[in-house]
Amino acid sequence: MRNAVRENLLCRFYFYICRKIQIEAMGTLFIKILRIFVVLVVLFSGAMGYVISEKTLAAWWIPVGVALAAGMLTLPLYRKWIWLTTMENRIVNVLCHLVCVGSVCYVLFLAGNYLSADAASEHEVTVTVLDKRMEQHEKRRRVGKHRYVSDGMRYEYYLEVAFDNGKVETLHVSRAVYRKARKGKPKVLSLIRGGFGLPVIKKGI
Repeated sequence: MRNAVRENLLCRFYFYICRKIQIEAMGTLFIKILRIFVVLVVLFSGAMGYVISEKTLAAWWIPVGVALAAGMLTLPLYRKWIWLTTMENRIVNVLCHLVCVGSVCYVLFLAGNYLSADAASEHEVTVTVLDKRMEQHEKRRRVGKHRYVSDGMRYEYYLEVAFDNGKVETLHVSRAVYRKARKGKPKVLSLIRGGFGLPVIKKGI
């Protein structure tokens, strides 16, 4: 009887230890997945913010300032990022907080302005093409763990235009728009007023 009780207790203890190890392993895996997810969200936010900013006529410091302000206002929460950085270092966690919160707020501000634009405010403006340029970038393709090879060239097209109020902007345009544009000649852009008051280019680029 005693042996049976002892074996029963040992079995229960064994299953308890195995269960605890399994839960800890699952928790560790979940944290790793969550870290990867956060990194992807930050990268996606930065990329989307850049794309939308190219269609938004606003000084660069406006969305950046909004993002930094959001990061600073929530700065007391910087210790919450220890699970991501795995470090107690204050500077590292503060920087992590500013980058993560800032990048997300950056794209949310620009996307909010873009998506809530007033369609009824659409109007055309005529700008003067001051300059046009083409940038050439080499595309690289991964063929091994640490090996990349050339995979052709990628081209980006830009127009430097002047508005009637004297403001000069550099616009990232399509190849078709670039080929049609002529230095010193006028060009028509279709603008709408964004939800936060920042003009958005609807057509013309």
